[in-house]
Amino acid sequence: MIVMAIRKQYIRAVKAVAATLRRLAIAGLAIGIVAFLAAPMVQAQSASVASVDTSEPAKISREYLIKAAILYNFAKFASWPAAAFSNDTAPLRICVIGVDPFGPALESLNGKTVRNRALVTAPIAKVEDAAACHILFVSASEKDRLGAILDTVSALPILTVADINQFANSGGIIALREVDNRSRIEVNIGAADLAGLKLSSKLLRLADTVGTQTARTPVSTK
Repeated sequence: MIVMAIRKQYIRAVKAVAATLRRLAIAGLAIGIVAFLAAPMVQAQSASVASVDTSEPAKISREYLIKAAILYNFAKFASWPAAAFSNDTAPLRICVIGVDPFGPALESLNGKTVRNRALVTAPIAKVEDAAACHILFVSASEKDRLGAILDTVSALPILTVADINQFANSGGIIALREVDNRSRIEVNIGAADLAGLKLSSKLLRLADTVGTQTARTPVSTK
């Protein structure tokens, strides 16, 4: 019964992912992403249920299941300079700084490939560790030190992403926002240029472009 309840939760979450990706017009560019995100987590949850006596299935964050899928798409739609990798087959590292809101949703990306590079996900505690990352998701827990984080990584070949208010205007590269109950993407092209990254025209067509504000403004969560 518990396993069935978990599977039903994932089915609902997967439907939410598909609906959001359609709203973002990238569903067709993410063939198979929902399936490979959901399946490993269902298996992991089933194994967990088998070993733990509990009457309540684990809660699933639909929001961050969706955002993990979107991060996967960003890995496909961004290009890094060759110097960002140690060799032609070095992995592409997706990092989270601060409190990790993704849980198993992000872990399910481990081992997937983008342009012959395996994806590796990892939490980091110090911004200095971000130098080894290619995508850096800045958790909302870090909003009070957002300026220091962006100042440290802005000139490095790192695609910075967050769902913090004013993130792109503060010098982050991609912000995930909810506007009138619709998911939106904001892109700071100047910040991407500073990092030496190239963003696909497919992504830019879906995004609102913004510039960096001269003075940083206080940030808050959505």
